[in-house]
Amino acid sequence: MLIPRQYKPKSNELIYHYCDANTFHAICTNKTIRFCDVFSMNDFMEMHWGYSIWEKAASELLPELGQDFLDAIDGIFHISGLKALVLASCFSLDGDVLSQWRAYSDDGNGYVLGFSAKDLLKLPVKGLKVEYNEKKQIKEIKAMVKALHEAEESEDETFGEYFMNACIEIAYDLTSYKNPAFSEEKEVRLVHLVNFIKSNNSLKIVDPGGTAFGKDSAPQEIKFLMSQNAPKIYLDIDFSNGEKNFPIKEVIIGPKNTVLSSAISVYLETLNIKNVEIKRSKASYR
Repeated sequence: MLIPRQYKPKSNELIYHYCDANTFHAICTNKTIRFCDVFSMNDFMEMHWGYSIWEKAASELLPELGQDFLDAIDGIFHISGLKALVLASCFSLDGDVLSQWRAYSDDGNGYVLGFSAKDLLKLPVKGLKVEYNEKKQIKEIKAMVKALHEAEESEDETFGEYFMNACIEIAYDLTSYKNPAFSEEKEVRLVHLVNFIKSNNSLKIVDPGGTAFGKDSAPQEIKFLMSQNAPKIYLDIDFSNGEKNFPIKEVIIGPKNTVLSSAISVYLETLNIKNVEIKRSKASYR
């Protein structure tokens, strides 16, 4: 993992998920969070942006580290997409931003769910705090690649298993770099990897499982939906731990949503989502 991007929340920190009413209802009734292929998310340039940062960092490192070393990393970056797929669910550190309401919450008619960050990190996921400053992005990549170069020099095997695994992890974590134009999002991204394995004359996707609430968790069912005539992968990860975990701590009602706060409170309690603070957005539509 790119260590500077590792998300380490404070003890009571909340992360916020903007959504429309139907998604809000699905999360509350199913007690799951949906993880989707990053390539099918709204910002198509997400992975491409991260790769462009790698290219800039590599060009600056070329005189110091040499073409062969950088080409070896780049080659692994290109095959990483044939080994695994990054699924992500996106959150914000700010639960009441007008641009977010407009973009992700049915133009202010939806909801924001405030989750305990520490509770969500008990799921089979890792947390990445998105960086938007391009200079910092390049600096981080350069530091990581230099550290990898130093480690590689002490290895008995040139470009061996350690090198490959490190490069693959860096490739996946490039998704934590985004265009500065999106900086207002203050995004925290939870990611989960699923694997490609050989199947007959093709490949298929399987979930390797992971660790949840301190125990091994079973693989999740891989699901698809059709979007723009193409299949898009997703999986839903349960956050309730058998109704023992209650990570939803806050609900913010959108600035154009006219529902009564009391109606949402009763709704949540009836669904056994306990002691949730209900707020109304203070964002002002003009």
